[in-house]
Amino acid sequence: MRTNFDTPWKLVLERFFKDLVDFLLPHIATEIDWTKPYQFLDKELLSIQKNTKVGNKLSDKLIKVYNKYGEEAWVIVHIEVQGSKESKFAERMWQYYYRIYDKYQKPLMSVAILTDENRQWRPNNYQRDLWGCHLFLEYPIVKLIDFITKVEKMEYSHNPIAKVIQAHLVALKTRGNASLRLENKLSLVKKLYPLGYTKEDIRTLYAFIDYALTLPIAIEKEFIEKMIRYEEEVGMQYITSAERIGIEKGREDGIRLGREDGGRNLLKVMLQQKFGHLHTEILELLEKANLEQLEKMSQVFIAANSEEELLYKLQAIWVLEVSI
Repeated sequence: MRTNFDTPWKLVLERFFKDLVDFLLPHIATEIDWTKPYQFLDKELLSIQKNTKVGNKLSDKLIKVYNKYGEEAWVIVHIEVQGSKESKFAERMWQYYYRIYDKYQKPLMSVAILTDENRQWRPNNYQRDLWGCHLFLEYPIVKLIDFITKVEKMEYSHNPIAKVIQAHLVALKTRGNASLRLENKLSLVKKLYPLGYTKEDIRTLYAFIDYALTLPIAIEKEFIEKMIRYEEEVGMQYITSAERIGIEKGREDGIRLGREDGGRNLLKVMLQQKFGHLHTEILELLEKANLEQLEKMSQVFIAANSEEELLYKLQAIWVLEVSI
């Protein structure tokens, strides 16, 4: 079963946009006035996604920035998370570009981040020709697989995007090898703590690493136990809080034993304890979940730091179920 990376990439984009531009697009970073706050234009992006073939890609983000001369510019970041060549990708880039420009008439720059393993697939332009009429759009692309030769750069970098790319590459390297993945996951997460990140930075990075490096339940339990000991040693309890331990017990005592209703009720109680009043959509998803989906929901609950983040992740589970 595939892992859906749309939501964790979205969280990374929202928290580390400047870091992403600094690390992956340094030539653009120097053109932006970072003293002025940037703004995510989610409503504007949604308006061009509705009722179109473009679709709703959770990992696509539209951001308003200002250049060094104080002029407004819009940047759209597309992250292709399918992990394989997509024949319509360049066309989708063009569709986003012209729909946004047509509706809002703003200076616009598009960039694509590709997570697949095909070194030859580099769709950096879209063109159409007919009888002397020529249309051409060229845009920068970033291939994460290219960073496989830059391991040292990422290892010593304090930029959080370097850690995201490391996790992505480790996920590719450790496919089918749970013990190696456990070893690498522990190493990646532990190395976050001495780098001066905030608690929320570490939680966001952990959410991505946890999605990228999923483990079987028994091995995940070993990971949690080792992280509990590590966080006690360093005095920084960021990701192994009491609700995480509680949900593990809930999975074993309820869901894992096949008591669907008991598992659902236990999960609902823990969700309410963590987030208070629950959004109607969350309750609806919880009520219609089967045993397998409850298991996935319990894993989502562990990493979620807000009700909004939880809803995004739960929706991603159902998107994935439909797409398989």
